[in-house]
Amino acid sequence: HSADGLLSLQAQAVNDEGVIWITGAGSGLGEALALNIAANGAARVTLVLSGRRRTQLEGVGQRCAALGATVQILPVDLADPDSRKAALVELQRQGIRPETLINNAGVSQRAPAEETSCDVDRRLMEVNYLAAVELTKAVLPGMIAAGRGRICAVSSVAALIPVPQRSGYNAAKAAQWAFFRTLANELSGRGIQVTTAIPGFVRTDISRNAHTGDGKAWGGMDRNQAGGISPEQAAGEILRGMRRGRTVVYTGLDLRLRTSLLLHRLAPALLDRILRNAEVT
Repeated sequence: HSADGLLSLQAQAVNDEGVIWITGAGSGLGEALALNIAANGAARVTLVLSGRRRTQLEGVGQRCAALGATVQILPVDLADPDSRKAALVELQRQGIRPETLINNAGVSQRAPAEETSCDVDRRLMEVNYLAAVELTKAVLPGMIAAGRGRICAVSSVAALIPVPQRSGYNAAKAAQWAFFRTLANELSGRGIQVTTAIPGFVRTDISRNAHTGDGKAWGGMDRNQAGGISPEQAAGEILRGMRRGRTVVYTGLDLRLRTSLLLHRLAPALLDRILRNAEVT
């Protein structure tokens, strides 16, 4: 498992807005984030696109390059610590220093806790939490030295609402939420903006790729995801929130999710009773 080198789709010097590194960039929300940035700031940025599937990344990269962006492809399996380390070594070797990091990659779950292997729990934590922390800590010294930078963690409403059959995913996203909210407070006043995005229902393949108890893909489209907002809308709202300096950005919250978040704060016992009786897929 290695970074397998950086593939440049367009040779151009990094300029005033520098390098934006996006994980999980091969599809869904990550793809939408990359295309939004390319369409609105292509002349000022270099995009580093990471994910497991090189062919997907190349397809997204070519579309971004067609919009005028400088693009680098950096394959990485975020579930594998060795692959993460290799990617970081490759960036250092190339002298590429991200000034914005969007930790977008994530994997979900569809299985009761009693039926979920510890290997699945471990993978959920590696991808959703530990990878984001490791990449952030790798780029943070350069941002601190420069006195500027942006970090975004794409968490989930699952960090705050204990929906059944998501125990490992909920736990990993809750850890991610806690880490990046704390980091935002620690870095306040130092020129580094830390944003935590909380998507609700967004039409991506996250449910199709969710792990069952033995680690296989769930393979179905969750009806709530199918009825959610588009990745393009979610990406636009997240990027606007980052530009406005928000520490938390919510997107894709329907009335049920907004009500659930309100109950989470004001009446958690009532929320638990509702969730225990909810039909969950």
